Amino acid sequence: MIVLDTNIISEITKAAPDRNVLEWFAVSPEGDIYLCDTVLMEQSFGAERFWLRAGSRRYYETFERLLVVHNGRVLPFDRWASIETGKLRARRENIGRPISLQDAMIAATCLAHGATLATRNVKDFEGLDLRLVNPFEGA
Repeated sequence: MIVLDTNIISEITKAAPDRNVLEWFAVSPEGDIYLCDTVLMEQSFGAERFWLRAGSRRYYETFERLLVVHNGRVLPFDRWASIETGKLRARRENIGRPISLQDAMIAATCLAHGATLATRNVKDFEGLDLRLVNPFEGA
């Protein structure tokens, strides 16, 4: 099971996505690709912000397609993940490497479900006992 970080979703919706990311998707079984509630929140925020600024529903349409494609493959942010999020943030703050609330929520959701996180921002998630993959490095 692989959860897509927001930066990977943003890349694949570009007119000309990175070749390595496209190759990575080509060899990744579709049924193994998941989203999580926190990433949906970030996507919804971006779509609404764009609509308010530009009056365009372009990102809402992309968001709606994303929901259809991943129907049934969205990991919830549950009680275990909420507790783990707090612990991750405290541990990272304690060592002088704070982590954003959203990144901690994504990481905790992946840990709760034994999932790998696909992200370009590998350094943001280092040291969390989380399996990571960077599709920008290719298949």
